Amino acid sequence: MGDSYVIALDFGTAYSGYAFNITTSEEESDPRLKRWGADQGLDTPKTLTCILFDQNEEFLKFGYEAKTTYIKMRGEEAKKHYFFEGFKMALYDKDLNKNLKIKEANDKEMTALKVFSESLRFLKDDALKTINSKVPGQNFIASDFTWVLTVPAIWDESAKQFMREAATQAGIVTEGDEKKLVIVLEPEAASVWCKKLPSDGFITQNHNSVSLDQTKGTQYIIVDCGGGTIDITVHKVLEGGALEELHKASRNNIGGQTVERKFKEFLKEIFCDGVWDEYEENYPSEVQNIMYDFISVKQVDEDFEIQCTDNLGQIIEKKKDLETYFESVQGASWDEGTIIISKEKLRSFYDESLQGITKSLKEIKENWNIGYILIVGGFAEYQMLRQHVNEHLSKELKILCPVRPQEAILKGAVEFGKNP
Repeated sequence: MGDSYVIALDFGTAYSGYAFNITTSEEESDPRLKRWGADQGLDTPKTLTCILFDQNEEFLKFGYEAKTTYIKMRGEEAKKHYFFEGFKMALYDKDLNKNLKIKEANDKEMTALKVFSESLRFLKDDALKTINSKVPGQNFIASDFTWVLTVPAIWDESAKQFMREAATQAGIVTEGDEKKLVIVLEPEAASVWCKKLPSDGFITQNHNSVSLDQTKGTQYIIVDCGGGTIDITVHKVLEGGALEELHKASRNNIGGQTVERKFKEFLKEIFCDGVWDEYEENYPSEVQNIMYDFISVKQVDEDFEIQCTDNLGQIIEKKKDLETYFESVQGASWDEGTIIISKEKLRSFYDESLQGITKSLKEIKENWNIGYILIVGGFAEYQMLRQHVNEHLSKELKILCPVRPQEAILKGAVEFGKNP
């Protein structure tokens, strides 16, 4: 029998979050997620995976808040602090030991175990705080819960063991009580959740009502489209609905952040001769706000508009007339204080990622007898991505994407903790 009090932590390359269940064991589970980003004008099921320490390596902040605080710091002040992002990549193919060090934004080093355990400690404390605020009178502590930690299928045993140690250091479980920590593979968690969904729980484009085909012998692909990486796994359904993993691969650096990178490069291309660099250096918070606006555009059927701030305008005026910046650039125009990026140009930012994804999927389809493709992860919220996969593969295969693809892994992890 599983535990009905469950907290699942999804510690992603680009984004992290948690979900919890506090219904009693007889009731239907009800995995709930915290929403993040209100102060940044956002509302997301995960926050940024970044963490800020002071000069004495003491924890300060995690997530959007860490980024905002760090960005506001001036040069010398920033150099004293330790700011880490994208650090989960340090656990791929590394010789993992307790002394492994990782570098932060200004190339200073800290031990990886501390960076990871303080991140997990923040998520743990925040989860308990959220739950206790929802159930007045109860004072839940860590040991009241089964904790589920999701990890990539491609990780080896030493990386999983490293996360167990980090979780123990974070006070999630105590020595001797390690069985309260369950490690589940991300694609497995996604499958578990999608298996529960009714047919109207999917965003489908090429067929009407369909739920997950889990007949024995069915083979399917799970594409986890994250911000940092695209992870692809092939599962086969066994007797009784258990899953066997037939294949796993990770295409690093073609996740959703590639699109953001291309967008930034294009802004640099428009405002060449150092204008954008100077703007970014002097007004990093404004640049970050533009990035947040860009990230929140999930549908790309229209042009993207950026209001030119006074500060950007002043930097430009020092150099040359504003309109001249748009004469030599394809895909961007200027209209009385607004920079307009055409939808065709926006689409081009996705090309590398989308081609990488479909290329991998086609290779797999040739080697395995695949019944359908299941797409999850935050990057799958983008209509472009789903359309692209549909165009290239839907003639031969069913393509399924749950209604809130970024939440599938977390909610599945809660189910897993409730009933392993």
